[in-house]
Amino acid sequence: MMRRTVTAILAMLAVWSSPALAWDPFREEGGYELPEPAPEPDPAPYIAPPPGIYYVTETYVADVVTSSGPLTTYSTSTVHESTGSYARALGTVGTGASSPFDGSAFNGRRALGDGRAVAGTYYESYVLTAGGFVPVSIVFFQDDAEIARVLAATPTPSPITPPWLPTSPAATSRPSPSTCCAPEPSGAPVARPTPSPIRPVRPGISLLPTGAPLASVEVLRARAVSLYPRAFVDEREIPVRSWSIVAGDAGEALVTADVGGAPFRTSWLRLAPPGSAYELLFRIEVDTPETGHRTVDAPIAVVVRSPALER
Repeated sequence: MMRRTVTAILAMLAVWSSPALAWDPFREEGGYELPEPAPEPDPAPYIAPPPGIYYVTETYVADVVTSSGPLTTYSTSTVHESTGSYARALGTVGTGASSPFDGSAFNGRRALGDGRAVAGTYYESYVLTAGGFVPVSIVFFQDDAEIARVLAATPTPSPITPPWLPTSPAATSRPSPSTCCAPEPSGAPVARPTPSPIRPVRPGISLLPTGAPLASVEVLRARAVSLYPRAFVDEREIPVRSWSIVAGDAGEALVTADVGGAPFRTSWLRLAPPGSAYELLFRIEVDTPETGHRTVDAPIAVVVRSPALER
């Protein structure tokens, strides 16, 4: 009896000391495994734009025509934003000149009052797809001005002499020799005209021949722009004998100096470093009786932006 009791106790201890067995619903199916996380897709490869194509930061809005007195200006309105597109300059065309892209721009190309086509620059817009850069449109950025001229001169009527006035010339009274020809006393001082003092010259650079002088301008990338060196005495403009650029990046200009009234014409294909501008320094030469022959310097900052072609 005692042996049976001890045997039963040992059997119970053996059962309690074994690992607990619980029912596992997945045991018959080969066990439960946690799902593996889905692999992250590879990042899209970066596609560098071909040479000449750049990311745009200036969006085309509309063609603008403004008039101020006899001056009519043809320009392009933009807004500083990007649509995620790209662009390249196709070419700049002068006033009245033809271009192989005439008729291809969605906004067309205007004409001056005399029928000649306005000057400006053609741009082509691109979008980036899985297959690369795809052209989508062409736009014309107009940049021109004209001054209205009288087509036919009005003849000036000849003066009519009233019949009651004598036709013979009136007698001219001559001064008495005693008042005009009397010799000066010997040793008397002779009065000399006092030379006028040299007047200060105020230089300036403007976008139009009659526009206000500017300290800085914003231009579009690859778009031709004209800058007019000018000089003033007080509030009156005086002629500029010559001008030259003595410092700064002149862009794609063909000439950096001129004698006469021609403007400085150029374009910039590259943007300035972020947060900066192209600083140009013009040296302007004047030669008038009130200023004398002298030179003055006129600085101007040029901010270049990249145009987008559609919104």
